[in-house]
Amino acid sequence: MLKVRLTEELSNALKNTRNDKNVKAADVATQIGKSLAFISKLENNMAEYVELDIIIEIFQFLIGKDENLEDYINPLLEKASMELTPEEIKKQQWMRVFDMVYRRIPIPVSLISFLNDELEKLNLTPEQVVLEMNKNQELDDRNLSNKNKNSLIFSKNKEDSYAYIIFDLKENLLANILDGKVRTINYITMDGIVRTLNKINGLSVDDATHKATSILNSHKFYSLYEKKKLLRINKRQEDIDAVLTDFDKANRETVNSIMKNIMMLSEWNIDYANKKLKNLDDSFNTDPPFIMAIIGSEFFKLKNVKKENKKQFISELNKLIDKFSNITPDPEEDFEIY
Repeated sequence: MLKVRLTEELSNALKNTRNDKNVKAADVATQIGKSLAFISKLENNMAEYVELDIIIEIFQFLIGKDENLEDYINPLLEKASMELTPEEIKKQQWMRVFDMVYRRIPIPVSLISFLNDELEKLNLTPEQVVLEMNKNQELDDRNLSNKNKNSLIFSKNKEDSYAYIIFDLKENLLANILDGKVRTINYITMDGIVRTLNKINGLSVDDATHKATSILNSHKFYSLYEKKKLLRINKRQEDIDAVLTDFDKANRETVNSIMKNIMMLSEWNIDYANKKLKNLDDSFNTDPPFIMAIIGSEFFKLKNVKKENKKQFISELNKLIDKFSNITPDPEEDFEIY
């Protein structure tokens, strides 16, 4: 069973997510078949290692069936890594697994063009590349004996700790990427594809690895570590713009547009704006994905509704909030009898 080091950041992420979702520790314990004391150890950083499957199961339970774990990973990682340097991120095994294995990244058109060009140059089919990856020739028999496939595996030797991956991919994966049937993929698989092409081109394993990172960066296909590193290196705005992906830029443009409207409302009535913004801030601190889902609703459809009907809508919305806020959960027990 794959284990990761239980860091303070992971403990805080588990505890904060549970509190944000208003879930009792006892319910988490029941869900994963462990004791309340076990959950307490996880959240208070009182264990050295924890099985990755348990961490995944806890997060999946906390976010609920209506939300996809892959969609939750980005804000989770951003929040947990906010004050960490790139090197500190590297030491967080759970972050590396979430970032490189579970986080899905949109595949840029330029990267697909690069892959097509490489296949044509090497006179290879997509299936041949995947079959080459699945040979896992870089690994020795001891590493190959691990049953975890297509995920980061952490190990140690006499000199250092290291991570590796055993690929066991579907033969048509790369073909589906090139045909546009697969539009998002995790970092570690795309890195493996590019690294394999580099090795077929005659590069050593180390050189193929370094070049793969450079190629992916050039197409703005980043791991969290690489993106943080590049943003720390590049201080000028034009350099930062060069690092950001089209998705990042679209996000920034939307946020800037929202900020312009907020500033306009603040200039119109600063007291009114401050009260509403404070409510919004308090709400975001409670459950960011839930609040994003609400404010991201299609309110623009109410554009042509009369003002009195809009006031009625707000009144009924407030009544709905009051109704659901009165549905309180059972008090959580901090201790259990053993």
